[in-house]
Amino acid sequence: MRRMSLLILWQFGLLASTRLFADVVTLKDDRQVAGRVESGNTQELHIKVGEQSQTIDIHQIEAIQLGVSPPPPPAAPPPPKAAALAPATPEPAQPNTLFLNDGRRVTGTWWSLDATDLHFLVNGQLQHYSRHDVSGVTFGNAALPVPPARSTTTPATSAQPPANAAQPARSPALERSSAAPAQHPPTLTGPSGSAPPSAPARGLSQPEEVGMVYFWNGKVLIPLELSQAVERKSRSTQYWEMPAPQSRVRVNEASHLVFILRLPQGVDPASYILFQLVSVNGSRRTRSQPGSRGSLATWPVDIEKNDESGLITYALTVRDLPTGEYSFSPSSSNDAYCFGVDPAPGQ
Repeated sequence: MRRMSLLILWQFGLLASTRLFADVVTLKDDRQVAGRVESGNTQELHIKVGEQSQTIDIHQIEAIQLGVSPPPPPAAPPPPKAAALAPATPEPAQPNTLFLNDGRRVTGTWWSLDATDLHFLVNGQLQHYSRHDVSGVTFGNAALPVPPARSTTTPATSAQPPANAAQPARSPALERSSAAPAQHPPTLTGPSGSAPPSAPARGLSQPEEVGMVYFWNGKVLIPLELSQAVERKSRSTQYWEMPAPQSRVRVNEASHLVFILRLPQGVDPASYILFQLVSVNGSRRTRSQPGSRGSLATWPVDIEKNDESGLITYALTVRDLPTGEYSFSPSSSNDAYCFGVDPAPGQ
């Protein structure tokens, strides 16, 4: 009986610790979401609330606080903000601020967050901070809400893994095929009289989002569809799946297709791999490399550096890409930048 009582008290303590401290995300409409931030990137944030995971658009976030007392549930939803009477002049983008537990503040640009580290772009260089050392991040000119006292010890139910443990919050990233094509794929005949689009002039047509892949049609940059690849396994076959049978971003088949990518110094553009996809049962998935068990089918990409500034722009040229579905994916995450290739007009 005494053991049972101790066990109940121990479980109650674990439950209390999960309620006392959490990660709190404050949105621009003054709402707050409390839970466990699992991961995030320049497009979205993933937070687990109870037993469910939620996805929040990063552009709707005003502040993120790590390991604080969650706010009490609001008695009523906040009143809507008054609509502007006249179109407002767009304000220039404001830098983000990283708050450390030792009182320091770092100005830069939010990049990503995983189970152990927060990644922040400072003066064009990607810096890495342990989650334990970070109290919060604000976006633009927002102020960090005054947090209650932080926990001085890691709760027993903390999702932080030990240094030698695997990271449970990050999904396995798509990996480059170990069996790259031995030679360039056979050339396909492009549309007659069509000329490949030249890469954008240096210093012009800079991508708005760092890390996003854009298609260059010779005039403007078109962002590819951002999706999340989910790991699947069917018998002995492992693959990664994306929703919908086709991408909403469509390009016409040509002998050269040019994509633009902007990255900070120190990030290798070759980590962005072009995967061939196949549509199956209403979704898209990676294909296996023919004749190579366990390897994924990829397509070669020519990389040209276009800029020497802190944020470097690269032109990714893909040659003789046949019709079908494709995805660029960095080896460090499951972000998938998807597009589809349609037959050229007249073919």
